[in-house]
Amino acid sequence: MGLMKHITLLIALSTGLFTGVAAQENQQGTQTRHRFAEMYLGADMRFFPGAGTHTKIISAEGALKNRELDDYAGNRLLIGATHFWGHADFFVAIPVTRFKEAALSTGVETGGRYFPWKIEKGKLRPWLGISLAATSYKQGEGTKQTRFTAPISSGASFRTRNHLIEFSAAMDFGKAQRYYISRDVATTVSLHKMSFGLSYKYLFDVTLSAEKDWQSGRTQRITDTLAALNRLNGFTIAAGPSSAFYLKLSDHNASEHPFLGQHKSAKVFPDLAIGYYWHKTDLQLSLAYRPVKSELEAYGYEQKLHRKSITLEAYKFIGDYHGFVPFVGPSVSYEHLSLHEKEAQATPYKKEKEYIRPGITFGWDIRPNRIQSMLLRTNLRWIPNLNLSMKDGKKISFEQLEFNFIQLVVFPGRMF
Repeated sequence: MGLMKHITLLIALSTGLFTGVAAQENQQGTQTRHRFAEMYLGADMRFFPGAGTHTKIISAEGALKNRELDDYAGNRLLIGATHFWGHADFFVAIPVTRFKEAALSTGVETGGRYFPWKIEKGKLRPWLGISLAATSYKQGEGTKQTRFTAPISSGASFRTRNHLIEFSAAMDFGKAQRYYISRDVATTVSLHKMSFGLSYKYLFDVTLSAEKDWQSGRTQRITDTLAALNRLNGFTIAAGPSSAFYLKLSDHNASEHPFLGQHKSAKVFPDLAIGYYWHKTDLQLSLAYRPVKSELEAYGYEQKLHRKSITLEAYKFIGDYHGFVPFVGPSVSYEHLSLHEKEAQATPYKKEKEYIRPGITFGWDIRPNRIQSMLLRTNLRWIPNLNLSMKDGKKISFEQLEFNFIQLVVFPGRMF
């Protein structure tokens, strides 16, 4: 988390330093491309009441006893942006701390909210949202079992200047899950359904300062002049926090170690890239590095997966909706996969393999004009058919969907 915090703060400070961090002064003004989105950083606190939850424990006499789960409370780092002139909010939430030990813990959540009445200063605005959320459950010495659900949320937001305060309630419709309370005994666990939240977001604009030049035509004249001199081509440097979700189950775990569970999501990791951009063709070539880690541990058994990925990707930008610019393209990736298994009084087991695999990269830029020295990017990657074959003939899957929600992209040649 320390590295991710530094990357996040770098994004915020850098965009603010070079483009100004004042919030948009006129949310109800003209719907121009420079008012399409506002970025924010923030934090929230969430509370999950334990009422209605259920699990079983093994007593000292070996009998199964019912038990209600404890309440859970924790806070998260929020990174996101309002879009569509205050009618939508897209975010990623990264857990930071929890206030007391509990069987439940939350992972990375990403989602969106719709505001029927756009966000305006001095007004309370209701919203409805949906997200993809990772939650984990760990009982005693059992595994930390992760699952993904799509909670529905609602609430209200109040804006004053560049501060946004929100109250929320969410309902998780995920089903009860099967959980091993020992290596041989499994039970059904009903987790927390409701949660309540309070959040604060600091909004800052990274594009509004360029609006006058765009409207006067000066931006286009500068763009044409620099493009003719090939000054808009150049190297790029990019960094941002990323996450990955496993797309396939490992039949090795299901067969040999059912009590261990399945790898569902990786730890938050840095996505670092260098590349070159061609202005005329609107094409980006990048070399991206990501270290992706996941681990499971239960009843004295430990399994760690580590994927080191270096991906060469070329993607083409397609269309431009008020500065929202999607892209897609092919990639080829060098993949180093490793597995480490360890058990008390047993010889540790390690296996490694290298692959060269094709893949696909897609996403979007927030790009109000084409002469900026910095911009924000969201990218997703899929590298199929990544796995390790085990001694039992079954496989450990490394196939993931990577989701880099926000990445700062810098054009060094445009800064001087």
